[in-house]
Amino acid sequence: MLRLVKPSQKYLDSFLRATDEYKKDENHFGRGGIDPLIKAVEENKVDEYFKKESDYEHEENLPEGYVPGTKYWLLDDDEFVGVFSIRHRLTPKLEEIGGQIAVNISPKYRGKYSSFIGIKMCLEQAHKLGLNRVLMTCDVNNTASYRGIMGLLKMYGGEQITDSRGDGYHQHRVWINTTRG
Repeated sequence: MLRLVKPSQKYLDSFLRATDEYKKDENHFGRGGIDPLIKAVEENKVDEYFKKESDYEHEENLPEGYVPGTKYWLLDDDEFVGVFSIRHRLTPKLEEIGGQIAVNISPKYRGKYSSFIGIKMCLEQAHKLGLNRVLMTCDVNNTASYRGIMGLLKMYGGEQITDSRGDGYHQHRVWINTTRG
């Protein structure tokens, strides 16, 4: 059964098993949300990593230009499926590129609707944060993500806005309501 949890030591072994798959993966969309913890493990700074994530969620010790955010891991029972991040608000730059919910699914779970289900759970969490809508973005070449975002648009409502382009990026941008109806 899929569920969202806050990243913690309790599920670290499951995350570490998934890192082998990520290291072999040639997905050019990147490993955002994954690499900082891999680095923390390699440098024996895992506790610092979890503290930093907690600080960011509570808007403490944010670097210049950062916004508060909450990170979740999607688990299938206790097996790591992927990482999701919800930005609590946007800057003008994040409205152009980046959006509010970031997703990175373990290669083993891609193409199995894990991302779609996880985003629906994140929409509930975003609504609890007081967000009535969130900006979802994806690279124009990431057709699977785009199909998922458009499916969410159909289910939850919202609006597709003009793509963003510049400095080597081209992203679709879609506002998704956080509640149905």
